Amino acid sequence: MDIRQLRYFTAIVEEGTLTGAARRLNMTQPPLTAQLKLLEDELKCPLFTRDGKRLHLTEAGHHFYERALRILGMCDAAVTEMADFQEGAAGTLRIGVISSVKDQLFPQWISRFWKKYPNIRYEIYSANTYQLLDQLQNGQIDLALVRTPFPKTEKEILHIKKEPFLAIGHSSFFPGLKENFLTVKDLEKSPLILYRRWEEMLKMRFEAEGITPRIICCNDDAQTTLALASLGMGVGLLPASAAPQKIPENMRLLSLKENTLASEIALVCRKKSQLSKASRLFWEMQEFYI
Repeated sequence: MDIRQLRYFTAIVEEGTLTGAARRLNMTQPPLTAQLKLLEDELKCPLFTRDGKRLHLTEAGHHFYERALRILGMCDAAVTEMADFQEGAAGTLRIGVISSVKDQLFPQWISRFWKKYPNIRYEIYSANTYQLLDQLQNGQIDLALVRTPFPKTEKEILHIKKEPFLAIGHSSFFPGLKENFLTVKDLEKSPLILYRRWEEMLKMRFEAEGITPRIICCNDDAQTTLALASLGMGVGLLPASAAPQKIPENMRLLSLKENTLASEIALVCRKKSQLSKASRLFWEMQEFYI
Protein backbone atom coordinates (compact mmCIF):
# COMPACT_ATOMS: atom_id res chain seq x y z
CA MET A 1 0.00 0.00 0.00
CA ASP A 2 1.26 3.49 -0.83
CA ILE A 3 0.07 7.10 -0.71
CA ARG A 4 -0.90 6.97 -4.38
CA GLN A 5 -3.36 4.14 -3.70
CA LEU A 6 -4.90 6.11 -0.82
CA ARG A 7 -5.44 9.08 -3.13
CA TYR A 8 -7.02 6.81 -5.73
CA PHE A 9 -9.29 5.26 -3.09
CA THR A 10 -10.51 8.60 -1.67
CA ALA A 11 -11.17 9.89 -5.18
CA ILE A 12 -13.35 6.85 -5.91
CA VAL A 13 -15.26 7.36 -2.66
CA GLU A 14 -15.86 11.05 -3.35
CA GLU A 15 -16.80 10.63 -7.02
CA GLY A 16 -18.93 7.53 -6.49
CA THR A 17 -17.86 5.88 -9.75
CA LEU A 18 -14.62 4.60 -11.26
CA THR A 19 -15.29 6.68 -14.36
CA GLY A 20 -15.63 9.89 -12.37
CA ALA A 21 -12.58 9.14 -10.24
CA ALA A 22 -10.47 8.34 -13.33
CA ARG A 23 -11.54 11.62 -14.91
CA ARG A 24 -10.67 13.52 -11.73
CA LEU A 25 -7.27 11.81 -11.49
CA ASN A 26 -6.58 12.35 -15.19
CA MET A 27 -6.03 8.66 -15.87
CA THR A 28 -7.82 5.83 -17.64
CA GLN A 29 -10.21 3.52 -15.83
CA PRO A 30 -8.44 0.10 -16.24
CA PRO A 31 -5.33 0.98 -14.18
CA LEU A 32 -7.53 2.60 -11.53
CA THR A 33 -9.64 -0.57 -11.32
CA ALA A 34 -6.45 -2.63 -11.04
CA GLN A 35 -5.14 -0.45 -8.20
CA LEU A 36 -8.42 -0.79 -6.33
CA LYS A 37 -8.29 -4.57 -6.65
CA LEU A 38 -4.70 -4.61 -5.37
CA LEU A 39 -5.73 -2.50 -2.39
CA GLU A 40 -8.70 -4.75 -1.53
CA ASP A 41 -6.50 -7.83 -1.92
CA GLU A 42 -3.91 -6.38 0.44
CA LEU A 43 -6.54 -5.42 3.02
CA LYS A 44 -8.26 -8.81 2.55
CA CYS A 45 -11.75 -7.29 2.51
CA PRO A 46 -14.06 -5.56 0.03
CA LEU A 47 -14.18 -1.77 0.33
CA PHE A 48 -17.18 -1.21 -1.96
CA THR A 49 -20.43 -2.81 -3.03
CA ARG A 50 -21.53 -2.29 -6.63
CA ASP A 51 -24.89 -0.96 -7.79
CA GLY A 52 -24.50 -0.73 -11.54
CA LYS A 53 -21.74 1.83 -12.09
CA ARG A 54 -22.21 3.34 -8.62
CA LEU A 55 -19.93 2.26 -5.81
CA HIS A 56 -20.99 2.31 -2.15
CA LEU A 57 -18.65 1.91 0.81
CA THR A 58 -18.89 -1.22 2.92
CA GLU A 59 -18.57 -0.89 6.70
CA ALA A 60 -14.88 -1.71 6.37
CA GLY A 61 -14.66 0.83 3.55
CA HIS A 62 -16.08 3.58 5.77
CA HIS A 63 -13.51 2.80 8.45
CA PHE A 64 -10.66 2.72 5.95
CA TYR A 65 -11.82 5.99 4.33
CA GLU A 66 -11.54 7.80 7.69
CA ARG A 67 -8.05 6.38 8.19
CA ALA A 68 -7.04 7.32 4.65
CA LEU A 69 -8.14 10.93 5.14
CA ARG A 70 -6.09 11.15 8.32
CA ILE A 71 -2.98 9.75 6.66
CA LEU A 72 -3.32 11.98 3.61
CA GLY A 73 -3.93 14.99 5.85
CA MET A 74 -0.72 14.32 7.75
CA CYS A 75 1.21 13.81 4.50
CA ASP A 76 -0.10 17.05 3.02
CA ALA A 77 0.74 18.89 6.24
CA ALA A 78 4.31 17.56 6.15
CA VAL A 79 4.73 18.70 2.54
CA THR A 80 3.40 22.15 3.40
CA GLU A 81 5.71 22.47 6.40
CA MET A 82 8.75 21.50 4.34
CA ALA A 83 7.78 24.02 1.67
CA ASP A 84 7.56 26.67 4.37
CA PHE A 85 11.07 25.87 5.55
CA GLN A 86 12.39 25.96 1.99
CA GLU A 87 10.75 29.30 1.24
CA GLY A 88 11.69 30.83 4.58
CA ALA A 89 8.02 31.40 5.40
CA ALA A 90 6.74 31.78 8.95
CA GLY A 91 4.96 28.42 8.83
CA THR A 92 1.41 27.10 8.69
CA LEU A 93 -1.21 27.28 11.43
CA ARG A 94 -3.23 24.06 11.33
CA ILE A 95 -6.18 24.56 13.64
CA GLY A 96 -9.59 23.01 14.16
CA VAL A 97 -12.53 25.15 15.27
CA ILE A 98 -15.99 24.25 16.57
CA SER A 99 -19.01 25.82 14.88
CA SER A 100 -20.12 27.93 17.84
CA VAL A 101 -16.79 29.78 17.85
CA LYS A 102 -15.82 30.01 14.18
CA ASP A 103 -18.39 32.63 13.13
CA GLN A 104 -17.74 35.36 15.71
CA LEU A 105 -14.88 34.89 18.20
CA PHE A 106 -12.46 32.98 15.98
CA PRO A 107 -12.43 35.56 13.13
CA GLN A 108 -11.54 38.23 15.70
CA TRP A 109 -8.71 36.13 17.12
CA ILE A 110 -7.34 35.10 13.74
CA SER A 111 -7.49 38.70 12.46
CA ARG A 112 -5.49 39.90 15.45
CA PHE A 113 -2.97 37.12 14.87
CA TRP A 114 -2.73 37.83 11.12
CA LYS A 115 -2.01 41.52 11.72
CA LYS A 116 0.95 40.59 13.90
CA TYR A 117 2.20 37.68 11.77
CA PRO A 118 1.15 38.43 8.15
CA ASN A 119 3.33 35.75 6.53
CA ILE A 120 1.73 32.76 8.20
CA ARG A 121 -0.35 30.34 6.13
CA TYR A 122 -3.63 28.86 7.44
CA GLU A 123 -5.27 25.43 7.35
CA ILE A 124 -8.59 25.73 9.20
CA TYR A 125 -10.84 22.73 9.88
CA SER A 126 -14.42 22.74 11.22
CA ALA A 127 -15.90 19.88 13.24
CA ASN A 128 -17.38 19.14 16.64
CA THR A 129 -15.29 18.90 19.82
CA TYR A 130 -14.87 15.12 19.76
CA GLN A 131 -13.93 15.03 16.08
CA LEU A 132 -11.37 17.79 16.56
CA LEU A 133 -9.79 16.05 19.55
CA ASP A 134 -9.54 12.93 17.41
CA GLN A 135 -7.92 14.89 14.56
CA LEU A 136 -5.51 16.41 17.07
CA GLN A 137 -4.56 12.99 18.38
CA ASN A 138 -3.92 11.72 14.86
CA GLY A 139 -1.78 14.69 13.83
CA GLN A 140 -4.14 16.19 11.27
CA ILE A 141 -4.15 19.47 13.19
CA ASP A 142 -1.81 21.08 15.72
CA LEU A 143 -4.39 23.02 17.72
CA ALA A 144 -8.10 22.63 18.48
CA LEU A 145 -10.53 25.29 19.71
CA VAL A 146 -13.18 23.28 21.53
CA ARG A 147 -15.74 23.54 24.32
CA THR A 148 -16.10 21.88 27.68
CA PRO A 149 -17.23 19.44 28.76
CA PHE A 150 -15.05 16.80 27.11
CA PRO A 151 -13.36 13.65 28.48
CA LYS A 152 -10.25 13.97 30.62
CA THR A 153 -7.13 14.04 28.50
CA GLU A 154 -3.36 14.16 28.83
CA LYS A 155 -3.24 16.91 26.22
CA GLU A 156 -2.31 20.45 27.22
CA ILE A 157 -5.29 22.76 27.69
CA LEU A 158 -5.47 26.55 27.71
CA HIS A 159 -8.79 27.70 29.18
CA ILE A 160 -9.72 30.86 27.31
CA LYS A 161 -13.24 31.98 28.13
CA LYS A 162 -16.11 30.83 30.32
CA GLU A 163 -19.55 31.63 28.94
CA PRO A 164 -23.09 31.54 30.35
CA PHE A 165 -25.97 29.91 28.52
CA LEU A 166 -28.57 31.95 26.68
CA ALA A 167 -32.14 31.20 25.66
CA ILE A 168 -33.43 32.30 22.26
CA GLY A 169 -36.93 31.94 20.87
CA HIS A 170 -40.02 33.68 19.58
CA SER A 171 -41.45 36.28 21.97
CA SER A 172 -44.58 34.13 22.35
CA PHE A 173 -42.55 31.70 24.48
CA PHE A 174 -41.85 34.43 27.06
CA PRO A 175 -45.24 36.07 27.77
CA GLY A 176 -45.11 38.73 30.47
CA LEU A 177 -41.34 38.41 30.94
CA LYS A 178 -39.96 41.96 31.05
CA GLU A 179 -36.42 41.26 32.27
CA ASN A 180 -33.56 40.27 29.97
CA PHE A 181 -32.89 37.11 31.96
CA LEU A 182 -34.77 34.03 33.05
CA THR A 183 -34.28 30.95 35.22
CA VAL A 184 -34.68 27.23 34.67
CA LYS A 185 -38.13 27.45 36.29
CA ASP A 186 -39.22 29.96 33.64
CA LEU A 187 -38.55 27.26 31.01
CA GLU A 188 -40.54 24.50 32.70
CA LYS A 189 -43.21 24.28 29.99
CA SER A 190 -41.15 25.49 27.02
CA PRO A 191 -40.22 23.14 24.15
CA LEU A 192 -36.42 23.10 24.23
CA ILE A 193 -33.87 22.78 21.44
CA LEU A 194 -30.31 22.07 22.50
CA TYR A 195 -26.90 20.72 21.63
CA ARG A 196 -26.67 17.00 22.44
CA ARG A 197 -23.44 17.31 24.46
CA TRP A 198 -25.20 19.48 27.04
CA GLU A 199 -28.33 17.38 27.34
CA GLU A 200 -27.33 15.54 30.52
CA MET A 201 -25.93 18.67 32.18
CA LEU A 202 -29.14 20.61 31.48
CA LYS A 203 -31.35 17.72 32.55
CA MET A 204 -29.54 17.53 35.88
CA ARG A 205 -30.04 21.25 36.49
CA PHE A 206 -33.75 21.04 35.67
CA GLU A 207 -34.20 17.96 37.85
CA ALA A 208 -32.50 19.75 40.75
CA GLU A 209 -35.47 22.14 40.60
CA GLY A 210 -37.94 19.27 40.47
CA ILE A 211 -38.64 19.92 36.76
CA THR A 212 -38.70 17.48 33.86
CA PRO A 213 -37.52 19.48 30.83
CA ARG A 214 -39.55 19.27 27.64
CA ILE A 215 -36.76 18.59 25.15
CA ILE A 216 -38.16 18.38 21.62
CA CYS A 217 -34.85 18.35 19.72
CA CYS A 218 -31.21 17.47 20.33
CA ASN A 219 -28.69 18.27 17.61
CA ASP A 220 -24.96 18.59 17.03
CA ASP A 221 -24.31 22.28 16.34
CA ALA A 222 -25.34 25.80 17.30
CA GLN A 223 -26.52 26.69 13.78
CA THR A 224 -29.20 23.99 13.86
CA THR A 225 -30.42 25.22 17.24
CA LEU A 226 -30.65 28.78 15.95
CA ALA A 227 -32.36 27.78 12.71
CA LEU A 228 -35.06 25.75 14.44
CA ALA A 229 -35.61 28.39 17.13
CA SER A 230 -36.03 31.06 14.44
CA LEU A 231 -38.76 28.95 12.84
CA GLY A 232 -40.68 29.01 16.11
CA MET A 233 -40.24 25.33 16.97
CA GLY A 234 -39.05 26.05 20.49
CA VAL A 235 -36.55 27.80 22.74
CA GLY A 236 -32.92 27.23 21.85
CA LEU A 237 -30.29 26.95 24.59
CA LEU A 238 -26.75 27.83 23.56
CA PRO A 239 -23.54 29.48 24.86
CA ALA A 240 -23.17 33.25 24.54
CA SER A 241 -20.68 33.37 21.67
CA ALA A 242 -22.96 31.20 19.51
CA ALA A 243 -25.76 33.76 19.65
CA PRO A 244 -26.49 35.81 16.50
CA GLN A 245 -25.39 39.44 16.45
CA LYS A 246 -28.79 40.61 15.17
CA ILE A 247 -32.04 39.34 16.65
CA PRO A 248 -35.27 39.48 14.59
CA GLU A 249 -38.00 41.67 16.05
CA ASN A 250 -40.26 38.70 16.77
CA MET A 251 -37.60 36.93 18.86
CA ARG A 252 -35.91 37.42 22.22
CA LEU A 253 -32.43 36.56 23.46
CA LEU A 254 -32.27 36.13 27.23
CA SER A 255 -29.51 35.29 29.71
CA LEU A 256 -30.06 32.10 31.67
CA LYS A 257 -29.51 33.13 35.29
CA GLU A 258 -27.88 29.90 36.45
CA ASN A 259 -24.33 29.95 37.88
CA THR A 260 -23.92 26.22 37.49
CA LEU A 261 -24.65 26.26 33.76
CA ALA A 262 -21.70 27.39 31.68
CA SER A 263 -19.47 26.29 28.84
CA GLU A 264 -15.78 27.07 28.53
CA ILE A 265 -13.85 27.63 25.32
CA ALA A 266 -10.46 25.92 25.41
CA LEU A 267 -7.42 25.70 23.15
CA VAL A 268 -5.92 22.21 23.14
CA CYS A 269 -2.67 20.74 21.80
CA ARG A 270 -0.83 17.44 22.24
CA LYS A 271 2.31 19.00 23.76
CA LYS A 272 3.14 22.68 23.70
CA SER A 273 6.85 21.89 23.40
CA GLN A 274 6.18 20.06 20.10
CA LEU A 275 4.10 22.76 18.43
CA SER A 276 5.12 24.21 15.08
CA LYS A 277 6.34 27.80 15.10
CA ALA A 278 3.01 29.21 13.86
CA SER A 279 0.94 27.16 16.32
CA ARG A 280 3.18 28.14 19.23
CA LEU A 281 2.83 31.83 18.35
CA PHE A 282 -0.99 31.50 18.23
CA TRP A 283 -1.00 29.71 21.60
CA GLU A 284 1.21 32.39 23.16
CA MET A 285 -0.99 35.19 21.81
CA GLN A 286 -4.07 33.57 23.38
CA GLU A 287 -2.19 33.26 26.68
CA PHE A 288 -1.35 36.98 26.52
CA TYR A 289 -4.95 38.07 26.04
CA ILE A 290 -6.55 35.88 28.70
